Amino acid sequence: MRHVFTPWKSRSDLPAPLQEAVRTWAHEHEVGEVALEPMGELFAVRLNMSADPVPGIYVPAAALADPEALLEMLDAALEVYYAELNLNQ
Repeated sequence: MRHVFTPWKSRSDLPAPLQEAVRTWAHEHEVGEVALEPMGELFAVRLNMSADPVPGIYVPAAALADPEALLEMLDAALEVYYAELNLNQ
């Protein structure tokens, strides 16, 4: 299942505390949308409705049960996302 989070709401069947953690992270980092796209046992990360997933960042399904691990992966994804934006300017 695809999981989508904004600072205000989420479309996900993940536990409520994890959804709240991702929404709070999005708000604190000024990210309009976080989408986790299933790819087998991994999830690709899309930020701010980008056409392509963040390259090289794949969230293991196990991280979806651990808010701290997921937020670390999102921090890494955001770094790569900003680096990609700078390369394309």
